Amino acid sequence: MGKGRHSRPPKHPKLRRALLVTAIGSVLALALALNLRVTKIQADPLVVPLITTTTIPSNPFQDAAVATFLASRTNNVTASVCDLRTGRIYNYNPYVPLPTASMVKIDILAALLHKNAKLGRKLTASDTATAALMVEHSDNEAANILFNELGGPTVLNAFNRSIGMTQTTSEWDWGATMTTPYDEIALLRTLVLPNQVLSDADRRYVLRLMENVVGYQRFGVGEGLPPEALVGLKNGWFPYSSGWGINSAGYVMLGNTEYLLAIQTGHNPSQQYGRDTVSTLSGLIWRAERRLAERPAN
Repeated sequence: MGKGRHSRPPKHPKLRRALLVTAIGSVLALALALNLRVTKIQADPLVVPLITTTTIPSNPFQDAAVATFLASRTNNVTASVCDLRTGRIYNYNPYVPLPTASMVKIDILAALLHKNAKLGRKLTASDTATAALMVEHSDNEAANILFNELGGPTVLNAFNRSIGMTQTTSEWDWGATMTTPYDEIALLRTLVLPNQVLSDADRRYVLRLMENVVGYQRFGVGEGLPPEALVGLKNGWFPYSSGWGINSAGYVMLGNTEYLLAIQTGHNPSQQYGRDTVSTLSGLIWRAERRLAERPAN
């Protein structure tokens, strides 16, 4: 027998096709016999390439640690994150309005500054001292004074609509204002980013107060971060008949990690349970956002 003479396929096209079909059939039969699944390979962008060992989701709520923690909580939790590098907003359990409690105090101050600017006025020395008490110390009487000076819920609701807070409704009992984290992100964007609603000076004034909130009230957004991170926040807490409401909203900036975060919780069995929820979630969001910011560019 000559070397390799009959190892070559016949040259006739029909015979070649017949042999090819027979070969493919044999392979498929073998795969079925071995109980193997034949899978079609396709260029699906959702399929992670085999050479990738870790994937960092852009949505922090899809981070494994964040998702696991949220699934473990028995209270109501709703949250939103805005990545300031991209402008994208990510939501968890959205469209669930909850009472703001004292978180609304930065909203009151922002609306008052906007009103004064339209009237060509500035805060008086007394107003400035009252605002510091309201934001830095969460003083309720100070909030009553400035809310009355603002003109109450009608003026606050109009201001909120002007900055895109369409899921927020205020009333004279300012702590009972209903809002969502998504709307709180709209307020934070108005405070952090340049815009036509608040002057740069007014924005910096509110941010300075938020950055100087007294230490024992810096839970939530202020927890789980490196000490060098720049953090401004305003929290809210109140015992309702259905359980504690614990909220936290603010901004975090360190290097190329910059984001806004708003967390609201309800039906907490205790104040500590709610504080643990917003503080632990904050720390997990920080780690997810930090990993995302440090991810090598593709």
